[in-house]
This record gives sequence, structure tokens and C-alpha cells, in this order.
Amino acid sequence: MAQRFQGRRLALLLALLLAPWAGRAQWPGPLPGPSQTPLPQQARSLEQLRVGEGSGAELRRRYLQAAHDLLHRYWSDQAAAQGKTLEKPGLLFAGDQASGCGVGRVQHPMAFYCPQSGEIAMAMNLRKSVRSARGLSDRDLLSLDLAVLAHEWGHHVNRSLGLGPYRGGMGLTVKQEELASDWRTGIVLGWLLANGAMGLDDFIRSANLMFELGDYERINPSHHGYPKDRFDALTAGLASQLSPGQKLGDWTVDTREAFSRPLSTEPRVYEVRRFEIDRSNQVATNLLGGLLGAASCLWGSSDQCLGMAMQQGKGRAYGRYTTRRLQLDCSSGRFDVSDDQFDPQPIDRDGKRQAPVLAQRDCRAAGT
Repeated sequence: MAQRFQGRRLALLLALLLAPWAGRAQWPGPLPGPSQTPLPQQARSLEQLRVGEGSGAELRRRYLQAAHDLLHRYWSDQAAAQGKTLEKPGLLFAGDQASGCGVGRVQHPMAFYCPQSGEIAMAMNLRKSVRSARGLSDRDLLSLDLAVLAHEWGHHVNRSLGLGPYRGGMGLTVKQEELASDWRTGIVLGWLLANGAMGLDDFIRSANLMFELGDYERINPSHHGYPKDRFDALTAGLASQLSPGQKLGDWTVDTREAFSRPLSTEPRVYEVRRFEIDRSNQVATNLLGGLLGAASCLWGSSDQCLGMAMQQGKGRAYGRYTTRRLQLDCSSGRFDVSDDQFDPQPIDRDGKRQAPVLAQRDCRAAGT
């Protein structure tokens, strides 16, 4: 027993030492610029399909099949630009038979890419699986399904085009593969946003989902990346397609995770969409877990102690886009965001870096 515990402690130590390198972005040069792939009618047809006739499982199947065709066209163009070709994977739904990866009948909560058979399965019932789907209509839910499909397509593309900025460190990890797929998801969603084929609300729902799908299983070999890792990978892809100051309908891109639209010029007020993380539940859960872990190590078995150690830091944080009002005072150099816990702050104190962008753009234009 003692030898087994010593071996596990060594494995735990090695995992903690090596984990910071896993998935670290090491891109040999600048990230790719905005996609030159023209927007086909297929992309606009997605939105038309979403708001048209049909509902439920039948609408979802038609929508995802159309999205599957679009993703094949998009990534085939990217592959062709590198002198490569890209096979189209099969698309499976709940009830279909899979032919690889040890899967027989596809069923909830399956959403996967099988490289051996070249198949993508889309059988996850998001309403049953994720908080981000709560309260969404069938039509709004399709934007989340699109993000999941784009992520699975990312795995397929990674095999031909590589892991982009997530290839580095001391060896290939599951986390690198997953973050590269999230990054490719952001590229596709950014391309659709930039070309008016997706609304900002649709992207925001997808970003909320990507944060929620992160995990805290750092020591687990199949660790997919922390919630913030996955959100950052998504928005890194987004930033390759959008630029600060770019218009998305009524909205303007301020940073890769913040958007605004003006409400008034005197005083200068904006409606803003900002990604915010609530860690209050995470802190409370981890404090309690720390106390229980200490007790296990003092009075419990070696296995109990290790088990509690592996649970540390897994209290969940909740991240989501919020809609607030930001008031900017150009003369005093201060800003204030509605419904937060802070009083007016100096512009350069905005942790989201949105207020400095607005000030540089609008205060200078106004000559203040």
C-alpha cells in the first residue's frame, strides 16, 4: 500500500510540473489573418433555415446537415490554399449506427469525431446536458449545436492542417487537441459574424457554452482544458477574423471578448456585452474541499488523502456574457459600469480593456 501511494504521489507531482506546458500557444509567427474564403449562399441559408418553417428534431437535423455541408466547403478551401485536400466526414444522429471507435448505436449524450471511421456524431441533447441551454427556444438552441458541430469538425481539420497555435511544449496532449478544435470553432464563427451570416447573440450563446464545457480534471490524461482556456481558445479564433472597431450590425467590436453600441453622446453611454466570470461559488467550494482534504490526510487512509488532493481546485466558476451600460466621462477620464460592485473607476483600470478602447475611439473623435 505504501509503495502504491508513493507511486501515485510521484505521478501527481509529475502531472503538476508538466501541466503548465500542455496546450501553451507557440505559434511560429503571426496568427492567420481574416479568412479570404467567400461567403457562399449556404451560409446565409443557415439563418434562413433557422427562422423558417419546421421545429424540433426534424429542424435540427436539416440545420446540422446544412451546417455540415458549409463546414466542409469552408475547410476544404482552407486546405486547398495549403495544397491539401480534405475528405468529408459522415454525419450521424441519434439512432444511427457508428462504424468505429467502439461505438455501436449513437445516442445521447454522444458528440464526437471518430478518426478511424471518419464520422462525426451529433446526438447530445443540450437541454439535458448544459446550463447554457436553459430557457432557449428550439431555434436559439441551433446556434449551440452549430458550435458543437464546428468543434467536432475542428478535430477532423486538425489531422490535416495541424494544431495551429496549440502545438508546443513537451508532447501532444488531449488538452492541446481540444483547444485547437475550440480555436478552429472561433475561426468559423468569426467568419460567419464578419460576413453577417451570424448574429452577435448567437456567438455569445456559443461562447457561454464553450466556457461551461471546460473541466478541472488537470491530473486526468483526458483533461480538455479549464473553462477559461476553452473560452480563450474560442476568442483567439474569433480575433483572427474580426478587428477592433469592426461593425457587426448595430454593435462594434471593442476587444475579442467585448462589444458595444452607443446609446447617447451626452453623457456618453453605451450598451455593452462583456464576458464576466463569477468565482464566488468556486472559492466557497474549494475552501470547504480544502478543509475536508486536510482532515482526510490527518485521519483518513492514503487513498482518501490522494483522492481529496485530486479534487482541489475543482469548484466551478460560472462565466457568461452580461448586458450592461457603460458610462464614459472623457473629461475626468473615468468610467462606470451598471450593476457591478465598483464605483466609477479610472479608464485604465478596466480589466476588460473595453473602456480604454472606447475612450481612444470616441473621446479623441470628440476632441476631449
